[in-house]
Amino acid sequence: MDIELRSPPGTQGTSNPVSRKALLVFMRYPEPGKVKSRLAAALGPQEAAAIYHRLLRRTLGVASDFKRSNPDCGIFLFCTPESSAGQIVAEFRGPWEVVHQEGEHLGERMKAALRYTSQLGYPHRVLIGSDVADIEPSDLLEAFQALADGYSAIGPAPDGGFYLIGLKDHCPPIFQHSEWGTADVGARTERLLQKSCIPFRRLRTRTDIDRPGDLLLLSNTRFLADRLSIIVPTLNPMSGLGSFLDRIACELWPDDEVIVVQGENGQHREQEPIGNRIRRIVAPRGRGIQLNHGADLSSGNLLLFLHDDSIPPHNFCYSVRSVLDDPSVSLGCFTLAFQPSTPTLDRIAAWANFRTRVFRLPYGDQGIFCRREIFQKAGGFKNRYLLEDVDFVRNCRPRGAVRMHPDSLVTSSRRYLTRGILRASFENHLILLLYHLGVQDSRLYSLYYRP
Repeated sequence: MDIELRSPPGTQGTSNPVSRKALLVFMRYPEPGKVKSRLAAALGPQEAAAIYHRLLRRTLGVASDFKRSNPDCGIFLFCTPESSAGQIVAEFRGPWEVVHQEGEHLGERMKAALRYTSQLGYPHRVLIGSDVADIEPSDLLEAFQALADGYSAIGPAPDGGFYLIGLKDHCPPIFQHSEWGTADVGARTERLLQKSCIPFRRLRTRTDIDRPGDLLLLSNTRFLADRLSIIVPTLNPMSGLGSFLDRIACELWPDDEVIVVQGENGQHREQEPIGNRIRRIVAPRGRGIQLNHGADLSSGNLLLFLHDDSIPPHNFCYSVRSVLDDPSVSLGCFTLAFQPSTPTLDRIAAWANFRTRVFRLPYGDQGIFCRREIFQKAGGFKNRYLLEDVDFVRNCRPRGAVRMHPDSLVTSSRRYLTRGILRASFENHLILLLYHLGVQDSRLYSLYYRP
């Protein structure tokens, strides 16, 4: 593999105190038996942890969305227990820093976190929970706007608590109470703000998931019920894919899966589990053939087709869900980038991204994804060997919008650098022209992969 990911979060500073804004996310590592005790009593520890894991992934995706449009905001994940910090750094990568919570009860831990970020130079601080099913970036924007206008902010939850609190000034009385699971927490906090002469804005109500009765919202939220299958066609041995698969696996949501489809001569196919939620399938050679086999044997209602020399951005499982949550979208992809790159390759990537935005023509090295029903209506990948992505996109376009996510998928530039950038670019456009002239894909394959 030619691609290296950015340094993992927590090992380098991502905050910028000049921004004077900090988003604090309170979270636990989603370990069965350690999270959502009230849900676990009714559903069992495994299912409760899986529900919390989905909520956490969505919350971090919302934080990433907010960071993208507000790059001056520092994000901090305050985790507990402290021993889980290493796992969180490894498995929840993104534009944030990981800090452990300090304090005996929730009030003390929130107070300590707000003090910590204040000492770093952030007077505008918004703290949120990680188990809110319907929080949006707009809620965070409204909270920071309230702080900019001289108010505090509080986001109420239906159970009487709050999912968000934003403070510009210290208010120690809010956090001195040791009871935080009661129905009067929100009202108590508002009273203490008023008593301390701190004006506040009440934001829209959002639902945190604590009790079995709260699960009704999840059942009505397709975003949290979706299952993603990642289909990876390859001709490489499994021994060469370890690093690639590790990077993909750490991003998966519960019930997501990775299916590696190895192309070999012959007409057989077989399945073999090779890791947690990763399966290996052997199928006849031909990228279109391999992709179709992988889709046929997958279980997700969302499908991401990913090349084995590409690395999608952090939180990509959230990004796929976010794009496909819009029913008007038939097909999604990521913004293209090369690594290693050159000025010429940067221009090639810029052209590819322009082509996708304007002409709705992404290629497979951008990581195309769709809902299963769109895949089936489009007839799957009809070209067996080459330009299966171009043909598939053409069949999907009449069925809805094509949307490119702003985060970059990094793909290997090895072919360009090995064959020569101009030569490889010329060959790509020639093959595309011959495809439009009706040359069979088996002939195109022979031309494309000739020495």
